[in-house]
Amino acid sequence: MNRWPPAHVRLLLRSSAFAITATWGVLTGFALIGALLDQVDDFGQGDYGLAQALLVLLLQVPRRLYENFPMAAVIGTVLAVGGHAARSELVALRAAGLSPLRIAGIVLVFVGLLSLPLMAAREWLVPAFETQGQAIKLEAMQREVALAGGGVLWAREGNEVFQARGGQRRVVDGETVLVFADVRVYAFDPLGRLLWLQEARSAEYRAGRGWELHEVRRTRFHGRSASIEAEAVQRWDTALKPGAIEAGLMRPDLLPSSTLREQIEQGRRNAVATGTLEDAFWSQVFYPLATLALVFAALPFAFGQRRSGGFGMRLMVGIVFALLARLVQPMLGNLAVAYALPMLLAHLLPVLVLVAVGIMGLRRRV
Repeated sequence: MNRWPPAHVRLLLRSSAFAITATWGVLTGFALIGALLDQVDDFGQGDYGLAQALLVLLLQVPRRLYENFPMAAVIGTVLAVGGHAARSELVALRAAGLSPLRIAGIVLVFVGLLSLPLMAAREWLVPAFETQGQAIKLEAMQREVALAGGGVLWAREGNEVFQARGGQRRVVDGETVLVFADVRVYAFDPLGRLLWLQEARSAEYRAGRGWELHEVRRTRFHGRSASIEAEAVQRWDTALKPGAIEAGLMRPDLLPSSTLREQIEQGRRNAVATGTLEDAFWSQVFYPLATLALVFAALPFAFGQRRSGGFGMRLMVGIVFALLARLVQPMLGNLAVAYALPMLLAHLLPVLVLVAVGIMGLRRRV
């Protein structure tokens, strides 16, 4: 009775699984060590110390695994297939009727199956864990900032409470501007009674210029009566700085795709730029395809025989090529945001180019 999967499939899967897992662990470990070193400057602020930092890093593990998987898959599969080539096992596999394309297909199916649970974790686990990690850090540092569900931000400075939906950075005339939508500012007296409420369509913060509210309606409460004032643009004098607010904001690349889709639709309704959100959304959509394309483009470098000249160099070139391609992908997304190019094309084009490179490389190995 024949066992399933066949022996050649088990051989490729076993070596690929070991190489990918080992590489994945090393890359993720280095990423976590780097993140820990980045937090050293925050030690001593409030109750934030090593124990809290380690807990925050533990909650970042799902995100770090997700981020490092593409390169781990590339390096792991190239090393695994290259190892078979070095031991002349690929010669035996090809003598048994397996073409380079079929060998690559077996490896790609395995990588694709590994990416599925990562996508599920990215959609549900990562946002929840990142929010919890931020809350733990902010609470330990004794900062009064909280991010509620639905992307609603709350912050307090003295007797004023700031509420906004969403937030993003823009570059205007070379200056970074922090922009919020659907803004409300509540002011209370020392006894907790509401003094006034400001509602604005948007709020902007610029370094050196402070806060500026747009399309403002201010309601003042006088005992049992209230008065309303309206202004197109208003300066908001407050000690609230964006640093604490930014710490409470979820980066677009950490939001689930469902939330990103809602924010994109809302931004389009309000004529607000959504390039950054679209970039994050399509990055998630193309994550498995981009990973498979990277692996497919790098695999031809692993085929060959050890006795052929420069075999080790070919492996290194394949890994470096995939690394450069991995770096170029987000750069294209940034260019699409900056120049309002079609975001779908910015993410689809690298995949098509990598697939073409992989096909040409495998044809040369036939």
